Amino acid sequence: MLRMKVILLLMSFFFSFSLFAQNRGVRFMDNEPWESVMKEAQKQNKLIFVDCYTSWCGPCKQLAAEVFPREDIGEYINDKFVSVKYDVERGEGLAFVKKHEGWVTAYPTLLLMDGEGKLIQKIVGAFPAEILLKGIKYAVEGKNWKMMEKEYNSGERGLDFMMNYLDILAISGEDKKYEEVILNYMKEIPLDSLMNEEVWKLVSPYIDEPESREFQFVLNHLDKFAYKGFERYDLEWTLALKTYYKISDIIEIGFQTENRDTLRQSLDYLRFLDTLLLHDVKSYPEYRAYVRVEESYLEGNALELYDRLIHLGEHGLLKNVDWVKEWVDYLLDNLNSREQIKRCVDYLYQVQQKEERENVWIVKNCYDIIAKGYVKLGDQSQAEKFYKASEALEKQNDEKMDVFK
Repeated sequence: MLRMKVILLLMSFFFSFSLFAQNRGVRFMDNEPWESVMKEAQKQNKLIFVDCYTSWCGPCKQLAAEVFPREDIGEYINDKFVSVKYDVERGEGLAFVKKHEGWVTAYPTLLLMDGEGKLIQKIVGAFPAEILLKGIKYAVEGKNWKMMEKEYNSGERGLDFMMNYLDILAISGEDKKYEEVILNYMKEIPLDSLMNEEVWKLVSPYIDEPESREFQFVLNHLDKFAYKGFERYDLEWTLALKTYYKISDIIEIGFQTENRDTLRQSLDYLRFLDTLLLHDVKSYPEYRAYVRVEESYLEGNALELYDRLIHLGEHGLLKNVDWVKEWVDYLLDNLNSREQIKRCVDYLYQVQQKEERENVWIVKNCYDIIAKGYVKLGDQSQAEKFYKASEALEKQNDEKMDVFK
């Protein structure tokens, strides 16, 4: 009997605690008819907060578990809003999204509406509680993105305003507008504004083009950025990564097309990059090696390509196995010297061995190109050996991938 009383007491405690936790967070009507929600909002003279979710949406569950139960979120929303949550794939939720077509295109979507059902602000995605609360408060204060857009169009460019405006655009799911505003802002500000840490956080993701004035400014003023407190390593890493993307695009295009205009444009851009890469930036020496080899490849100069590939490759500056494989394949089709062909094959074999020593997962396979080289050298037995090695490696890679199927 005593044991049963203890159990009942514990159950009562946990039930009471659960109710207390729920009361601290956002109090939702659950899939109630929309007309009932509006009547309740009008009765209490409050706005309406709508959580549009699906049963399978992970971010929706994250909001429900981590954000909506918070006391600060519940206190503010419960004071200002009548709240309702809708599973938009069934019942009243499905009827709601059909009635408000075009409002809900991703999950979760949170809608802030007045008592008449007019949309004030929407929030798309699962944001941290602080950002979410900031967006809701701005909307209540009449600072939704449409209102802030009017200020922006009238010429407001203060940094605090821009940061808040962009935050509101971000949570509203206005991605195209967000990018448009950032790009225009970059054109308007003095270049030395990039040394302001807050400005840098806003615009740096959009400084992508090595030929742009912003990219060039950062590249030429790394010491000044460091003096202002920026981590030089981080800046160099950012510049190097974005430069690598451009080099990668050109090299991949070069492997895929024979269009003369495209190849000429690629060659001109490579020559621009070749000069840019003379700057003292981490990884630029390696990237310059790629540029020099690809320049010979695009020009169709097999002998120059051979000299650069072997020299730079044997000095460890060519680390992209896929590109090396393509360049060697081209040389095997365009060289006649047995000595040069054999050296290409030996070099590619070294690349393959290094790849297998350092990569324990999916291993790049150069054996088929090595076999092709031995065919051209007239050594059929070696060719067969490496064709078999290629098949074995492909089988090994397939077996590793099967683990995830």
